[in-house]
Amino acid sequence: MRGTTPRREQGMADPVLASMVHAMGLESAPHYSAAKPGIQAYRNRWAELAKFRDGPVNPQRIEGNDPAGMARQIKAKAMELGADLVGICRLQPHMIDLGKDVPHEFAIAACVAEDYEKVLLGADAVEEEAMRVYAKCAEIATDLAAHIRSCGYPARAHHNGGREVQAIPIFYQVGFGELGRHGSLIHEKYGSSFRPGIVTTDLPLAEDRPREFGVQDFCLNCNVCRLNCPGDAIPDDYVRTHGIKRWLIDLEKCYPYSRLREEYCHLCVDVCPYNVKSHPDTFRAFLKQRKKVGYKTPQSR
Repeated sequence: MRGTTPRREQGMADPVLASMVHAMGLESAPHYSAAKPGIQAYRNRWAELAKFRDGPVNPQRIEGNDPAGMARQIKAKAMELGADLVGICRLQPHMIDLGKDVPHEFAIAACVAEDYEKVLLGADAVEEEAMRVYAKCAEIATDLAAHIRSCGYPARAHHNGGREVQAIPIFYQVGFGELGRHGSLIHEKYGSSFRPGIVTTDLPLAEDRPREFGVQDFCLNCNVCRLNCPGDAIPDDYVRTHGIKRWLIDLEKCYPYSRLREEYCHLCVDVCPYNVKSHPDTFRAFLKQRKKVGYKTPQSR
C-alpha cells in the first residue's frame, strides 16, 4: 500500500525550521545542538534498534482464523512488554508517508504514557522523560514485531529510529481519542502525554474503532493551551482533513520557543486540562506555577 500523506520532517530536514535557523546565521537549531548526554543516549538507543525493524518470518505459521482472539493476545503481549495503551486498525493510505510502500494490512499502536510529575521539575526533565518514553516505545515495537514474525506473519516496527507510518491518524482510528486544539490527539486519561510505537503486519486482527468523548467541543471553549503558548501559535479556526476537524499550529510562531531555544517547550500539552484526570494534584500545582511566573513565559531549567 502506497502512502499519500507528506510527513512533517524533524530537525534540520524541516524546511521551515531550516530557513529560520539560516536566517539567524546558525548551522543548526539550538534545541537539538544542546542535547544533554542522557537525552542523546535515548536517541542513540532508538537509532540502534533501526536495523531490527524487520526480519525473517517463521515459515511455520500459527493458525490465524480467530482475529478477535489474536487481537486479545497481541494486546496482552504489548502490555507485557510495557505498553499502557494498545489499539489496532486497518492500514489506510493516508496513514502512510507520501510515496512510501508498506505491504501490510493492519497497524498496531502500542503507546507508553509519560510521567506527568516531571512537569514540576522544569524543561529538561520534561524533555528527558519524552525521550525515555520514545526509546521505550521503540523497544516495544521492535519486540512486538519480532514476536509476530515468530508466529509466521510479516511485521515491521515503526518508531523514531525509522518509520513509514504516521501516528496521529492511526491513534484516531484505533480509538485513543480526538484531536485537540494544540494539534495533538487527546486521550481521556493520559491527555496527550504519551508516545507511540507502531507495528504493521498481515496477521489477521480484529479492529478497534474511533471514539468521541467530547474533546473537540471542550477545546472550542477552553483557552488554557492558548493562554500558555509563548508564541501565540495556536489558532482560533480549524480545518478538516479526511472529514476530521483539526487545528494547525503556526510553526513560524512555535519554533522560536520549541526549536530556537535550548530549553524544551511542551507547554501546550502539559497545561491541557485532560491531564487532571490522571494527575489531579500535580496538574493543579503546575497551573499555579504557570500563573505565578506568567502564562506565556517559556518553561526553563
